[in-house]
Amino acid sequence: MLAIHIYENGYSDRWVRYCEKNDIPYQPVNIFDSDIIVRLKEQGVTLLMCNLSLTDHRNALISREILMSVEKAGIRVFPDHDSYWHHDDKVAQKYMFEALDIPHPRSRVFYSGKEARQWLSAASYPLVFKLRGGAGSSNVVLLKNYAHAKKYVRRMFGKGIKPSPSVLNDYRTRLRVHSKRKDTVATLKRLPGTILNIMTVNARKPREKGYFLVQEFIPGNPFDTRVFVIGERAYAFKRIARNNDFRSSGSGEFDFDPNNVDQRAIILAFETARKIGAQSLACDVVFDSKDRPLMLEVCYQQTAWPAHKSGGYFDSSLRYHPGAIWPEDMIMEQMMEMHRELLQEPVRHEG
Repeated sequence: MLAIHIYENGYSDRWVRYCEKNDIPYQPVNIFDSDIIVRLKEQGVTLLMCNLSLTDHRNALISREILMSVEKAGIRVFPDHDSYWHHDDKVAQKYMFEALDIPHPRSRVFYSGKEARQWLSAASYPLVFKLRGGAGSSNVVLLKNYAHAKKYVRRMFGKGIKPSPSVLNDYRTRLRVHSKRKDTVATLKRLPGTILNIMTVNARKPREKGYFLVQEFIPGNPFDTRVFVIGERAYAFKRIARNNDFRSSGSGEFDFDPNNVDQRAIILAFETARKIGAQSLACDVVFDSKDRPLMLEVCYQQTAWPAHKSGGYFDSSLRYHPGAIWPEDMIMEQMMEMHRELLQEPVRHEG
């Protein structure tokens, strides 16, 4: 039996459609139900599929522990522990990259304000300050000098910083993105719910404090390369940096031409996914002053529409396969292939 954690406007929407189109039985579930482990066992579930929102405070609170408990019950999970334990945690990724020898910008993390100030007083600027969590560059700041850095040290070892931005944060960029996607009206209809979600997250998630994470600034990158690895396939495209800004994430500007993708970024992404043991991995890659690819950060998932709009995928031999495929379908196909013996059904691929 296949179970799908239902999250509206998430991957589960297409997972459900995929199962219904291909006559695959599934059970809708909510992993945050108190009796979820007992229910999964009673229903004979052998595979649980989840897609979790950054705007749901429950994910930071308990999702890792729930999914790990499901795995301990002998049920296979997407995302599994190797794919998910470092999710939305740039501090964890710093240590993980170092442990696995994954090339990345030099990063430092401090758990004492005194130690942070001492190191920063002799550092070269600019530097990039990051909170451990957050998407769309909302929690990334370019520190221009020591005085600027000390301001953030005081906040991180004082009252802290809210993990989610206000609903008006970066609203011009977001409106431009939705205008290009031609879904502005639908987005405005969801606005009350979006405001409520952000207020709930900021009310229930604690402020980020007690640490200070800073990263080497890598200049000369008017774009980064997003590579979304799913098994032995990967979407790859450029994300163009914002005007007069070093950040690409959340800009809404893309170059989907596969001929413009530096294949070294794809190679690094496949290597990183294999070292981590991830079922899927969205990777952000830039190039340093010596033209070497560096991994900025990773996540087991990404927003679906840019991957679909990229128009095709690369295999692990770097051959390009044209044809738009939704990443949710690609993930479901991969998981069904891996677990077909448990589900006792032949894999059916969508045309």
